[in-house]
Amino acid sequence: MNTDLPACINAKLDRYFEQLNGESTSGVFKMVMQETESVTIKFVLDKVGQNQSEAARILGMNRGTLKKKIEFYKL
Repeated sequence: MNTDLPACINAKLDRYFEQLNGESTSGVFKMVMQETESVTIKFVLDKVGQNQSEAARILGMNRGTLKKKIEFYKL
């Protein structure tokens, strides 16, 4: 089983489209970006003991942007 990130995303997308069973869909890119962004932010915050300054540095964004995303995703 391949566990690298692109392979995991491909597997999840395959499953998503299979479960649609021919139904129409839209907004897949936005859905994937929001899901992966929120998971990544939460993971990094947990790793640094909720230190937003350190998390922002690791994520490569400023602290204000991180704070907005934390509020948006209700993390």
